[in-house]
Amino acid sequence: MIIVISCSGSKNGKNLMYRGNEIYFVSKPNTENGNQFRPDDKIPSKQKTWREYVNSQENKDLLESYKLYKPWIYKALYMKYNSDLYILSAGWGIINSEFRIPKYDITFSKRADIISQREKHDIFNDFNHLQNIDPYEKIIFLGGSDYIELFYKLTQDLSNKKIIFYKKKNIHRETSFLKSDKSYKLIKYNTKASTNWHYSCAKELINGNLSV
Repeated sequence: MIIVISCSGSKNGKNLMYRGNEIYFVSKPNTENGNQFRPDDKIPSKQKTWREYVNSQENKDLLESYKLYKPWIYKALYMKYNSDLYILSAGWGIINSEFRIPKYDITFSKRADIISQREKHDIFNDFNHLQNIDPYEKIIFLGGSDYIELFYKLTQDLSNKKIIFYKKKNIHRETSFLKSDKSYKLIKYNTKASTNWHYSCAKELINGNLSV
């Protein structure tokens, strides 16, 4: 079983240091700030992008993704599922929990600063570390409704059975793109939590209290 959980805005560590400069990864860089970039921007004076640099995994100062996010649930999930845990990052795509990434400030949340907000039509060359997984592995997605469309975009070509836990009442209207694809199943998670409800859902999954 593969677990995919959406990323968190609360992160550990520091921003990427590159040739003495602190690099800030955002969705809408301020052109007057020479240290703000999107992941797919070219590195100044280089022929490769920041994403290609991160993909090389040559910078050992970067944190493994399950360590990057502050909430306890990421480490708890890793302790249970190890490399079968993946993160759906608004900045980098679907990444394995052991893959090293830099700190970033990119989100689908409309409550965030405008430079951080990723729009659904924005073009990102997202990583997809699920591409070569066993087609018989079940994929479980835990995350807010804002992340479901990106999860679908990155997994629609996989024949795996995909289960999406949700809380929002009108989720079926917002996810009409799932209706014609029988490989996806929506399961309502009942909780009184208004924010980060998927953390308690993940805890129940760890404890074997959810039927999937």
